[in-house]
Amino acid sequence: MLYSERMNVGDKVVCVDDRFAPEVAALYTALPKKGVVYVVRDVRLGIQPDCRTGDVSLLLVGLVNPRAESRSALERGFSAARFRRLEEVKEKARRGEPAELPVVVPLPHETGAQDHFAA
Repeated sequence: MLYSERMNVGDKVVCVDDRFAPEVAALYTALPKKGVVYVVRDVRLGIQPDCRTGDVSLLLVGLVNPRAESRSALERGFSAARFRRLEEVKEKARRGEPAELPVVVPLPHETGAQDHFAA
């Protein structure tokens, strides 16, 4: 696993990587933004854009994307490696460890994502 803790439905997570290759970004209608708090609405097995490497995929409250053009026809999700649990980020800050993010500000439409974090 490339992320430090298991993520579950209902967890608040912070995006730490919002860099998408243009050809990947074109497959989505809504992308996460670095520093924004999201709520996990589903966790499932996914696949990297190379179509060979498995991954843990997250669906997020407030971000709805098209279904993949594959047999599964599942909504496109995001690699869990792009996120950290909000509590993990806050705990690191309390211990004085370097924060991965300068500021976390949730978007207004994100239900249940009212936490703010500043380094």
